[in-house]
Amino acid sequence: MAHRRRTTRQLAVATGLGVILSTVFAAVPANAAEPFTQEELKYDYPSNAAYDYIPIMDLFTDIVNNQPGVVALNDATTVRINRTATATEIDRAIVDQYADMSLSMADGLGVNLGAIYTAAMAAGELPKTKALISKDGGLVGYYSSTNPAKDFFDYDRPYIRFEAALVKHDKPGGNVWSSTSGSYPSGHTSQAYWQGTTLATLLPELSPQILARTSEAGNNRIVLAAHYPLDVMSGRMMGQHIVERRWSDAQFRVLFEEASAELRAVLEAECGDTLAACIAADTPYMSDEDALAVYEERLAYDFVQTGAAGQDVTVPANAESLLLTSHPTLTDAQRRQVLEMTATDSGYPLDEAANGSWERINLSAAMAADVVVNADGTVSFAADVVVPTPTTPPTENPAVVVPVDVVTPGGTTVNDTATGAAADGELAATGTEVGGALAAALALLVAGAAVMVRRRRITARN
Repeated sequence: MAHRRRTTRQLAVATGLGVILSTVFAAVPANAAEPFTQEELKYDYPSNAAYDYIPIMDLFTDIVNNQPGVVALNDATTVRINRTATATEIDRAIVDQYADMSLSMADGLGVNLGAIYTAAMAAGELPKTKALISKDGGLVGYYSSTNPAKDFFDYDRPYIRFEAALVKHDKPGGNVWSSTSGSYPSGHTSQAYWQGTTLATLLPELSPQILARTSEAGNNRIVLAAHYPLDVMSGRMMGQHIVERRWSDAQFRVLFEEASAELRAVLEAECGDTLAACIAADTPYMSDEDALAVYEERLAYDFVQTGAAGQDVTVPANAESLLLTSHPTLTDAQRRQVLEMTATDSGYPLDEAANGSWERINLSAAMAADVVVNADGTVSFAADVVVPTPTTPPTENPAVVVPVDVVTPGGTTVNDTATGAAADGELAATGTEVGGALAAALALLVAGAAVMVRRRRITARN
């Protein structure tokens, strides 16, 4: 049965979730600034144990060896996103490249709440939140690294494989293209997702915006041509699996609960009202509809389905723990059903199918879903489902994709400026129109393995 997307008319965040959560997380005094104890920080949590993330993303080997069409689209999409990025997109990508994304993604909370959050982090008023999601030593991702997977797949980055087709965007003296580590999966993206997904679970009322901003951080890796879409997709999968393992750990979960209480109390105290009222009065990162839509667009970057469509989703073990705060009154089985109902269709690259597919998990839609419990204990959507339409039309993909001509490392850099900013439809310092530049880049594409791009479809099961 074909699933359709959910509108924000069905958002749980708009139906009293704040009231429910006020009883889930006990309030703490604002500005108390009570950090975790050393015992809490140093405790040997079960989820600290070494874990192999390679199996959730190991379809990449088959893609590289046997699916040239997917590789071609992966390459061409990288070129397109890199060469058509706006000045604002480039500048934000450079910020995310070097910043602690637990801070640079603060705008996902909204203009006012984001500023309060940033100031509170700087003032030391959120020590528990910082201890969990800081770039340096954040406990959520401290014991998880993309390096083993990077070494295993050992795939060259875009600027190594076809540098001449790309535009180098960086700050003066920057090192955006210096890494020779494997491209797959994206480490920056994995980090952004364990930081952003954690923050979304601490503030589920803002989960659409926080996760959309997190997806922007992942997309920024492609803007800078540091990674391909498949790198970003696998980074998302790993980052959210990291957070799931922490939430599934009952002992570590206590830290999440304490941090959420801390964060919510500080935001409310500084805003001067309830969190729900503060959110309603704020200027959001983007609307609920746009946030849900842009997040979904980046789940598979319009890759074609290379496997069977319409298959039932196998929700990864314990993934329902990610919905504990957005759906606190549901059972684990009901939360799993919400993940099933909001999952994307089968058959896209990196879909592990019956083995448990993190690729298909649409966490933003699942956290935002407004559901009701039926008499038999199952859940269903509270209202009819329609497709949310972004107010800003998405960039069109090229109709036909052919492989990028892989060049010898050290090829010509098209544009290496101080900021790499593009404005008014032109590439900075080149005077070349974006359309012409992209055409020139695509002239490097060689014939063969053409793949038609199709709009992704989404499925759901009631």
